[in-house]
Amino acid sequence: MKRLHKHPRIDTLGKQQRATSGKLGRLVYLGLVLIFVGSLGYYLIGGMFVLSIDGTVLKERHAVGASYPGKVIEVYVKEGDKVESGTRLLRLESFDTVKEIANLALRDSELSVREGQLRGKLAAVKAVMPLAERTARESTSTVAQFDTVSGRGIVSALTKDDALRGSLQAAERVADLTSQETSAQIELDLLANSRKISNAAIAQLNGIYDDGYLRASTPGVLGAKVPIPGQVVRFGDELMEINGGKSYILAYLPDQYLFSIEEGMPVNVRSGSEYSNGTIDAILTVADALPDEFQNMFRPRDRSRLVRIALAEKNPFAVSQKVTVSGCGFGYCWAR
Repeated sequence: MKRLHKHPRIDTLGKQQRATSGKLGRLVYLGLVLIFVGSLGYYLIGGMFVLSIDGTVLKERHAVGASYPGKVIEVYVKEGDKVESGTRLLRLESFDTVKEIANLALRDSELSVREGQLRGKLAAVKAVMPLAERTARESTSTVAQFDTVSGRGIVSALTKDDALRGSLQAAERVADLTSQETSAQIELDLLANSRKISNAAIAQLNGIYDDGYLRASTPGVLGAKVPIPGQVVRFGDELMEINGGKSYILAYLPDQYLFSIEEGMPVNVRSGSEYSNGTIDAILTVADALPDEFQNMFRPRDRSRLVRIALAEKNPFAVSQKVTVSGCGFGYCWAR
């Protein structure tokens, strides 16, 4: 039997279309409200149930500072350049350091001249000493002989006095030469020690100055801060930053969370279209101020506990890039 189709009545067609359109509009409106409420709820308390935390990609940082005041003459690198240990980064010109090296060198030359004088004096004393000692011995022997025969009237008193005077002068000469030799040797030892310290200071200062070249102490990638030629720097100013070693993430845990998190747990790391795997390396027992870009205006937090996440050796992230760490929610972990 052929089924009869119910045809819409011409006089009620407008009412039927308005009823269908109104029902669809209410469904769309209800759906938008549910989506908004759900999004707002997730924004406010979703962090309690789902692991979705913000962090920053970091590497071991090594500061390149000015070891002396000066002016930047040349810069050999640019931001983001890869450098090896010993690579020349820039050249500083320091009048104060050059002057200090020159003063130390001048002082060392003066000590060297004085050392030469003392060595010459010591050599002269050692050359004369045997003759002076012999003269003293013979004078003493002559006086002893005069004493033996003085009672016989063979030697006059004047001759004996001259012999005694000569013996005394010979003894004084030996004592004076001995004193000069001792003092010269002591001064030579002190000069040698002073020159040793002076030479070590000159070598150390030359090593620090290195003709003004500042070199990379470790391999890595330069940061975004690079000085410009003509820039005047003071002692201790940080000129560059070298990021080296393995990449890791410092992420900020929420104040309260109900999901399980432990060391060794795999996580997913994402920033825009870039993606990588990671592993929770340590849950640190320290807290830090949350950066402004991580703050939630509805839930302001001053400080959050830190967690360190190890990244794969090859990852697409740049140093200091902001990333999102996820992998668990409502008791289920999907990261592998």
